[in-house]
Amino acid sequence: MAENTQATNPFMKMFEDLNAPLCGPLKQAAAQWIDTSAEWAHKALEWNEKMTAWAKETPLASVFATQRSLASQAIENSTALARSLWRIGPKTGEKTE
Repeated sequence: MAENTQATNPFMKMFEDLNAPLCGPLKQAAAQWIDTSAEWAHKALEWNEKMTAWAKETPLASVFATQRSLASQAIENSTALARSLWRIGPKTGEKTE
């Protein structure tokens, strides 16, 4: 419903038309920033997994695995939220639900 209001508002249409030349490069920069940030976050999780390898045979293994799982979900959710706020489609090669 909010999109219908924005679509029929002439001021918003004019504002979008004026900013159209800027939107493309800004969206590309935002997409690159989001992708790079997600990549670094996943690398940090991989590093965390290597650093906690000593705990595989201990009761702490499940704690570390849960921590990594929650962090991975947070990364994915944050990436999806940022992409939706910038109105950027999913990265090519990502699965869509």
